[in-house]
Amino acid sequence: MGCVLADDQEQRSVTALFRLATRQLDISAIGVFSCSGPDSRLWAASDAFLTIWPGCGDRPDGENFPTPPHVGEALERTEVAKLDSGAFGLENGFAACSPVRHNGVLIGYILFLDLRRRWLGPRAAQGIHDVAELFAALLVNVTPGPAQRLAAAAVDTAGPAGSPGLSHITAHHDAHLMIRRARADPGATNPVALMLLDIDRFHAINEALGSAAGDEVIAAIVARLEAHLGDDDRIARIEADRFLILSTRLSESLPQFAASLLVLVNESVRIADQPVSVQATIGLVAPGSANTSAPVLFLQAESALRRGKLAGGNRIVTHEPAIEALDQEQSRLEIELGEAVASGQLRLAYQPYIDLRTNRIAGAEALLRWDHPHRGNIQPASFINLAETSGQILGIGAWALGRALKEAVDWSGDLNLSVNISALQFHQADFVSQVDRALAQSGFPAQRLELEITETVLLRNDPETIGQIRTLIARGVRIALDDFGTGYSALAYLARIPHHRIKLDRNFINDLTSRHTRDLVSAIVRSARTQGLAITAEGVETAEQLQAVRDLDFTHAQGWAISQPLDNPAILTGARALEITA
Repeated sequence: MGCVLADDQEQRSVTALFRLATRQLDISAIGVFSCSGPDSRLWAASDAFLTIWPGCGDRPDGENFPTPPHVGEALERTEVAKLDSGAFGLENGFAACSPVRHNGVLIGYILFLDLRRRWLGPRAAQGIHDVAELFAALLVNVTPGPAQRLAAAAVDTAGPAGSPGLSHITAHHDAHLMIRRARADPGATNPVALMLLDIDRFHAINEALGSAAGDEVIAAIVARLEAHLGDDDRIARIEADRFLILSTRLSESLPQFAASLLVLVNESVRIADQPVSVQATIGLVAPGSANTSAPVLFLQAESALRRGKLAGGNRIVTHEPAIEALDQEQSRLEIELGEAVASGQLRLAYQPYIDLRTNRIAGAEALLRWDHPHRGNIQPASFINLAETSGQILGIGAWALGRALKEAVDWSGDLNLSVNISALQFHQADFVSQVDRALAQSGFPAQRLELEITETVLLRNDPETIGQIRTLIARGVRIALDDFGTGYSALAYLARIPHHRIKLDRNFINDLTSRHTRDLVSAIVRSARTQGLAITAEGVETAEQLQAVRDLDFTHAQGWAISQPLDNPAILTGARALEITA
């Protein structure tokens, strides 16, 4: 997020507002513009804004640009207006704007962009209007002319090549200007490389020692960095604990230079005779195509930095186009997943499992399927983990449970329904109530519902988790431990956790030709049977594997050797007549 702000407190306020607004409006990107007559300037933007519409952040003069005609016309007509999304490169997307006024005077406007096609209904329009009201209180303090001159002066203090100097710029927009000027410097001997250096866990220093101590730490690090930079390096502080470093060093020497910066930062700082350990992460963008815009280069550095932070920090991560493309694709898929339930793209298939004693279908497991209107059928492995890490599994999981119960009502009267429950979903405080409501609304008997949980749920092993499992069992619901055995410590769960079935992970079934694996599986099966538990072999794909799990005394088997997932659950209404002869 970039903006021209007076202090760190306002920076944090704007960042918080963006998080709130994008979540409440369920919108991809927001850009806030200040107005000076017919001209505009990007004042602040959410992280994705310049990725979706990079043109506004890379104007030739780096400062004002004419307000787009379609925006100006919309602002004159109405308070909140839908725009032609094609003007922003979003042929199948959404664009809207809202004016920002103070005492009736137009001081700016906000653009709302989304990768999805959406309607601008009354509720959405009111939400957009409310966001504009929130930003008005901050934008009113910005006087475009002086603010631009002040920011440009700050960038100029970085000096020409040959005078490193530290500037303190507070806008990504001005960082883009700094990058453009460095790349256009006629005295530069090599292309410009970018580094974003961010102090790891700096907030912990502030919280533990106070903001004054934090300022001393930053001052010590700044002094080291300035003393270390060469004639071809430039540095600017863009946030409290983040620095932009530009260098025209040869590409082969950049990793060593970046490593030397980490060594400098890692030297402890003495505050009131107490050593304070400091670490940092660097996102590095090596010199690339001269056609790549400054905002895109900056976003590439931010993305590399973010990957370094997620990996634990205290490291250098170089921008890699293939990885960045994959990250962007995952981000697009995450956005599209948010629409999947509402637009009816998700459905359920059902994979039967058999009772090995009778060779008859005993029940079926509900499996999620995503029929994307443009991508086609997306495999669960491509979106289930994404749904869990983004938190969208909560809504998707609740939908799947309710839909499965309603569809299974017409099944043969003694078939069980198995539904997968994620750890995030299970640990919701109202999860038992969700199950109660879904059962009541569907009319499906609790005694025929089996919830499949993974070892991840059990890692907490706290009274709340055990209590929730016992409460569900008291309702009549059955509990199965799914993907059992992915950690050998899982054997401890057999005696400690109340449940009815374990489903042995398919990797064991695939390796049954190994004597070691077969002996281990035999021990697990004997332990489960001794405790009266059902034990299902997952991923049984061949007749040989089916015979092997019979010989090992499994109670149930599931996999393509029994049946592929059924798209039409109505087939299961006569499933008791289906008998496996293998």
